Amino acid sequence: MMNLFILVLMFMLFSGVLFYIFNFNHLLMMLLGLEYLLLILSLLFLLNLMMFIKQYVLLLVFFIFCISESVLGLTILILMVRMYGNDYLKSLMILQC
Repeated sequence: MMNLFILVLMFMLFSGVLFYIFNFNHLLMMLLGLEYLLLILSLLFLLNLMMFIKQYVLLLVFFIFCISESVLGLTILILMVRMYGNDYLKSLMILQC
């Protein structure tokens, strides 16, 4: 049963990486892909901590870093929409004089 759970988590991780790779036009889609990957990594991290270490303080630190990363990404998204009017990443690549 545990092997099936790990196999499903690995499939979800692989599909999340593919989602992140193929949706690189919009910043919002990239941020959603990163949050999905962080969710899967936290499940894998929790599974690993439950089986081996039995200390959940590391999971709390990981969640703090996940939350700070998501707040930073949302701030960048809001600033980009206010400055450029859209969330296309190709608009950042244009050199402005």
